[in-house]
Amino acid sequence: MEPKYALFSGSCLCLAVVQYLLQRGQLSCVVLIEAEPNPDLVQLQRFLHHHQIPMLQYKTESDDALIADLDRLGANSGLAYLFKHKLRTKLIDFFTGDVLNVHPSALPDYRGPMPVFWQLKSGADTVRLTLHKVAEQLDTGDIATHIDLPVHPFDTSQCFHQKIAQAVPALLEQFAQQRAAGTLNWQAQSEHVEIDGVQSEPRYAAHVQVEDLLIDWRQHTSTDIVNLARAANAELGGARFKFREGLLQLMQASSMECKLAGIKPGTVLELDRVKGLLVKTIDGAIRLDTVLTEQGIFDGYRFAVLFGLEPGLEVAASSEGRI
Repeated sequence: MEPKYALFSGSCLCLAVVQYLLQRGQLSCVVLIEAEPNPDLVQLQRFLHHHQIPMLQYKTESDDALIADLDRLGANSGLAYLFKHKLRTKLIDFFTGDVLNVHPSALPDYRGPMPVFWQLKSGADTVRLTLHKVAEQLDTGDIATHIDLPVHPFDTSQCFHQKIAQAVPALLEQFAQQRAAGTLNWQAQSEHVEIDGVQSEPRYAAHVQVEDLLIDWRQHTSTDIVNLARAANAELGGARFKFREGLLQLMQASSMECKLAGIKPGTVLELDRVKGLLVKTIDGAIRLDTVLTEQGIFDGYRFAVLFGLEPGLEVAASSEGRI
């Protein structure tokens, strides 16, 4: 039977998938998340309305009305991509288990709602885009196929989500070709992953809390801080660092070589109009490229001048005591 997909989503990033399924004549409808209107969701709704693509509304309290509408539209398969709700058993059973999900990690590693952030934070140089069956327990279903996407050193989470969006049609095409050729090989997920050559429990990609964004000058290397800032740029507002009595947001940083010893991490090393604001780390230094404050967005040099930072002061100090 030719699949007729109900696409479950809530972001304009799904539009490449919408166009792919339309070209193949396999799109039945789009099921939208239940959420307060936001610019992303409103733009998606306008696109679907303009192209006369049926829109259905997911309801957290019951699947009955949705199932009736899916049946009316002839949907026989489901595809979830950037869908924030867990699909219940009754809805999965309506599709007789033929519901797929796109998850950006090498499952079972980084199951959970925010896999891209945690992988960029860890410095991953590739991210696996996995197509798997939806199961009652999130992100645990059998794996159909995957493709690996390289991570550019300058990629932010937002950049990489856009790359993923452009790659999903290729993932679906690979799945369709394998199924047509009879070479599709469903793989059950393992409960362990290999991390640095050691069998370990899979990492969980939890929702990000403010504590996860904090820079610890005593623990984080220069690379750690650079990766944290880009992983949190822009949706999460960047990494956070303590300054006087508050938290400021570091949107971008660059790793710098520094062989000076005996200087406390978090100390301003250099302030120069050309070189910028350089801060000591446990293994070198970083340049604070872009800082977001209540007063505006500044490069490191302008931030330091306006906020009274100079060499020898601590970025994280609660007072301006020179060390």
